Amino acid sequence: MFNNPRRMSGQLLSSSFLTPAANSNNNFDPLVRSTPNVAYGDVDPWSASPLPGPRPVSTTTTPKLPADGQEGTPSDDIRPSSSKDGLNGLIEDPPAIYLSLLDSLDPSPSGDLSLASVHRLLATSQLPASTVEKIINLTCRDKARLTRAEFFCTLALVALAQSSDSTDSELSIEALITAIPDLPLPRLIVPAVSASNGYSVPSTLGPSPWDTTPRVSGHPQPPATVSNPGSSFAESSRELEAQKGYWQRLEVIEVVLIAEKQGWFLQKYMVSSSSRSSSPVSRRYSDFVWLLDTLIKRYPFRLLPALPPKKIGPGANFLEQRRKALRRFLNMVVNHPVLKDDGALNVFLTEPNFEAWRKRVKVSTEEESASKKLNPAQEMAIPADLEEKLGVLRDHLPAVLASHQKLVAISERQVGRMQAASGDAVRLSMALQSVGEEMPSACYRCAGGGEGCSLCQGVARGLTEVGSTWARAAELGERRANALLVGSLESLKSQRDLYLAARDLFFRHDRLSKDSVDALRKKVDGRNKKLEILRQAAKPGWETEADKLVSATDQDTGAINNLLSRRVFIRACMWHELQVVFHTRQAAQATLGWRDFVRDAEGAAKADAALWGELSERLEGVPVE
Repeated sequence: MFNNPRRMSGQLLSSSFLTPAANSNNNFDPLVRSTPNVAYGDVDPWSASPLPGPRPVSTTTTPKLPADGQEGTPSDDIRPSSSKDGLNGLIEDPPAIYLSLLDSLDPSPSGDLSLASVHRLLATSQLPASTVEKIINLTCRDKARLTRAEFFCTLALVALAQSSDSTDSELSIEALITAIPDLPLPRLIVPAVSASNGYSVPSTLGPSPWDTTPRVSGHPQPPATVSNPGSSFAESSRELEAQKGYWQRLEVIEVVLIAEKQGWFLQKYMVSSSSRSSSPVSRRYSDFVWLLDTLIKRYPFRLLPALPPKKIGPGANFLEQRRKALRRFLNMVVNHPVLKDDGALNVFLTEPNFEAWRKRVKVSTEEESASKKLNPAQEMAIPADLEEKLGVLRDHLPAVLASHQKLVAISERQVGRMQAASGDAVRLSMALQSVGEEMPSACYRCAGGGEGCSLCQGVARGLTEVGSTWARAAELGERRANALLVGSLESLKSQRDLYLAARDLFFRHDRLSKDSVDALRKKVDGRNKKLEILRQAAKPGWETEADKLVSATDQDTGAINNLLSRRVFIRACMWHELQVVFHTRQAAQATLGWRDFVRDAEGAAKADAALWGELSERLEGVPVE
């Protein structure tokens, strides 16, 4: 599903609004479709829907925008320098004020803008509501989000409408292309986002819903070594006690896609830790692959998360999904009670020149069973019915994993529907405000130079109030969708990743736990019989042959003992991962993730109730007859 072509937010020449014929139809109805016009299942490495990708940071100098409520008056020296190239040139090399407005509406890694935020900005243009509606229809059509190029085209249309006395019917892409050489800058005010609705949205770069609790104690600095730590297992009861409240002491890793300027073909990520004393380091996807390969070789019987797939020439949406998946990968690894102290992991998170370090240092990939030993008490702590306990999880894991994959896919579709509903709410707002503008002058009493009637004027004011409320409802819906994107949806994906890690652990156990103990025992038995025959025959020189057999037997016996110790160690690993890691995280992640979801849903419901309750009171004063 990763080889399917997809539309990138950065594609300019193929954007639909750049084809005049596609938008010259003034009969286009933006409300025909209320669901997203995108296909699900082609982005997320496991079940995704197309989501906004990271927007490359432009190298154009961005001027400081005026404060909220103050109109921007940029100087003439930031007019577009590529007007000779037409509309495509304006979009490829926009004025700096265009970039400033884009940044003010899109502070997150998302490359798209919600229709609600764009409408809130256009409402400050002092253009008639019908003109704003026409501009939105020309650029956005039936979508709930605008790409970077579509947003720049919208700003250009606003500038055209503000600088001319043309009617709405004369406003078109063709007229914009003609006016490009003399196009002024748009006069817009950056609106302040109201926080009085009682509904908050978690930060895009914040941790998952269950790891937002402040850390109680700092994470100790891992040893600066690349060999496996030699510490032994703690007893199960002590481990379980230590894992209580683990979600309050999590190390948080942030992964941010570096701008296009530093390499778009080989994308790099800025990785930073909340507890390791190091500045952020840059890593490529291949570095993550190296880390996972190293950890699998060292800890084959531990819960290890999977990496998102690699893709040649990925789109912006795919890159954003992969960034989030890499972040989940690292956060799961650094908070594993055993893996967190690995030397290679510490170097990965702290070494500034990682490529040179890899060339300089030979990293040990010895399995942890070779250096860790269990004492008799720890061996006795392994339950005799471990295979039965593991079998219960193995039998039920496919169904649980399939259910969580469905949860992720359905939640992504739900977010898409919420974004589409937010876009429809904006269009409802624009249509109502347009009616509110036209109704007073459409009254029959205006004939012959009359002033109209108070009834029509009062109803028009009421419709304008309803339109404003729908605009605020669109903003609330967009915030709710964003909260699901960075909160509950990531929660579900982290839970799904845990089950995927358990599935992969069983695969590795089936493949790597096999050994040659039985074959070696047969060899030892055969040598012992041969040695007994030599002793009974007592032929000349039999001692030399007997010494060779004894030496080989001792060597095989030592190998058998090591393999038997490895068997016990593998059982201890599987019991530790099942009891201490999987069981505790499965419960904590599910409970805390859904608590966060319910808290957000409750806040959104209260905000919606307050919004419509306020409108209900206002409509009581609107005349009926």
